Amino acid sequence: MFNHWQLYAGCAFLLLSLLLAVCYLYQWTGARRDVRLSPAPGRLISVGDHMLHLLCKGSAGPVVVIEQGAGGLSKFWWPVQEEIAKFAQVCTYDRAGYGWSEPGPPGRTIEDRARELHTLLSRAQVQGPFILVAHSYGGLIVRDYVREYPGEVAGLVLVDTPEESSIFRSEVLAFYSKARATNRVVGLAARFGMLRLLRHWVPLDRIGLWLARPAEYSSLCDDLASLERVPTSMRASKSAGSLGSLPVIVITHGQPFPGPFAVLEKNWSDGQSQLAALSTDSILMVANDSNHMIQQDQPELIVDAVRRMHAAVEKGASLVVSQ
Repeated sequence: MFNHWQLYAGCAFLLLSLLLAVCYLYQWTGARRDVRLSPAPGRLISVGDHMLHLLCKGSAGPVVVIEQGAGGLSKFWWPVQEEIAKFAQVCTYDRAGYGWSEPGPPGRTIEDRARELHTLLSRAQVQGPFILVAHSYGGLIVRDYVREYPGEVAGLVLVDTPEESSIFRSEVLAFYSKARATNRVVGLAARFGMLRLLRHWVPLDRIGLWLARPAEYSSLCDDLASLERVPTSMRASKSAGSLGSLPVIVITHGQPFPGPFAVLEKNWSDGQSQLAALSTDSILMVANDSNHMIQQDQPELIVDAVRRMHAAVEKGASLVVSQ
């Protein structure tokens, strides 16, 4: 026979289930409205079992392709893209699950991401060789792109991207593991409309919640998890000169990583010098007034670096000589 406590528990379970169903429906209808009101500004290109969003502007070659960091959206780079488009064709895109791109299969490696970028550019008929501009985690992707498709890369602009000696330290990987756990919880809240509801009262980007869709949090977690999938043999620093004379510009932050991200600071400066040493034709620049988000703090520095790279590649000149 049911007692009162069992009855109360049953009622509470039914009410909770109803509340979750209502929240899920709220998120689902809101997401459909977002798609209708904010259609993709670029093209959706199939890269296999999912579509990626690509937006290209400008016309002058060689083409500049921008790769975001973990959790990055292409729209964050649009102000920089607009300036680069004044002197070059420039493309931004959303990796799988971000922005207007469809989610991809979980468990993908950094190499998988580089291959997806290659497939995207090929199927979109964007002609190389490319100047690849990468921020943060994106630097690992574009450096793998160079290894896989060396003939398709004319130059690299690495914007505060990690070098192996800084990113594969045990304490950094532990930090990212905790970050994944936190983002899984936030992603679950987003799935039930909590972030959508909260943003009516709080500017979420000010408290570090710049992503909106549940799929974006899943993609961020998979980005971070891909670091642990890198084989031990690939975690060592690359040898100086391993990129030959490929033009490389390295831009690093001048202000320290904020808050808990300070764990990344150890070896970072030395790592940036090691990145510059990968090529015999390289420049190392310091964004004195920026922390990690140089594209927001000093976007003009990135635009000027891309302009210098573009001019050197176009003329077949050395970066070092053209300084």
